[in-house]
Amino acid sequence: MENGNLWDLKASGALLVNKHQGVSSFGIIELLQDQLQMQFGIKRKQQPKIGHGGTIDPFATGLLVVCVGKAVKLARYFLGGTKRYEGVIFFGETTVPGDPTAPVSEKSEVIPGSIEEVGKAADKFSKEAYLQKPPMHSAKKKNGKPLYELARAGIEVDREAKLCHLYSFKINSYQPPRASFDLICSSGTYVRTLAQDIGKSLGTVAMLETLTRTQSGAFKLENAWTIEQIADAGSKQVHWWQLPCWIPFDRMLDGYRKVSATSEEAEALCRGQQNVLFNILKRSSLSEVDSAAVKGQESCVVVYHGEQLLAVVRRQDQKWELERVFLPNKSVLEKSAIK
Repeated sequence: MENGNLWDLKASGALLVNKHQGVSSFGIIELLQDQLQMQFGIKRKQQPKIGHGGTIDPFATGLLVVCVGKAVKLARYFLGGTKRYEGVIFFGETTVPGDPTAPVSEKSEVIPGSIEEVGKAADKFSKEAYLQKPPMHSAKKKNGKPLYELARAGIEVDREAKLCHLYSFKINSYQPPRASFDLICSSGTYVRTLAQDIGKSLGTVAMLETLTRTQSGAFKLENAWTIEQIADAGSKQVHWWQLPCWIPFDRMLDGYRKVSATSEEAEALCRGQQNVLFNILKRSSLSEVDSAAVKGQESCVVVYHGEQLLAVVRRQDQKWELERVFLPNKSVLEKSAIK
């Protein structure tokens, strides 16, 4: 039997999970919770908090960053980070949600004639501002209710379009009526809606036939494990933090620009003193810091004390401010001779 206190102490980080088809992102969390109970004897109420850093539709596959313990506080930095996908767009048919999970709702005999035609349309989407209206079959809320609940009730409501950033949208191959693609985009981009929109731009209809998330922030699918692999390790009493697909808490924001704090500055930040930020950021070229806030990276940097993640600082209204401080281990501060 595993002691829950040991998990509280050790399990603070993220699992990189290769999500399989047919299960929701929350379903992955439930499977992991079941593993903790069955393999390590930790009841649900004693388990560390678990959350994910960005939903993947049930029909889709790929990288799901599962945050564990105090690392759940970092989930928002994955929710807002750049995502990379690969998939297939099917031209000539579409469904209401824009994916294969529903019956075909519309057909067209018009099919793009060449990969050049599809590629030109994709380039236009990535080089111009792309305002996207969230689909009714999404978790986006309207007056406190998820849109998918309204859609199931046959209700359609107005949705405010959101500016999405497509940093790269490449068509890799085209075998009519299917086009394979590679996409790098901002968080919150609905790829199935993008598939429908590119179909409309080409005078036809289209839907997203397959989708795989290959990257979230700095983390890649190639380093993720399936639920089955994690379960197999657990059956041998191998803890999550001992797995190659585990990211320790202090490494979870590796995709962001980093700056370092001295011992005295670390102590001041832990007390919420904003005035030390000037010197911390001054030691790092502000122009370099500002340049990090482009193409999917939020306008924020992370502050380290040695190898320990200490704080997140965000730029708002041309001013850098403390957004979140993570109290360091006392032993680390003591070794640094903070008085």
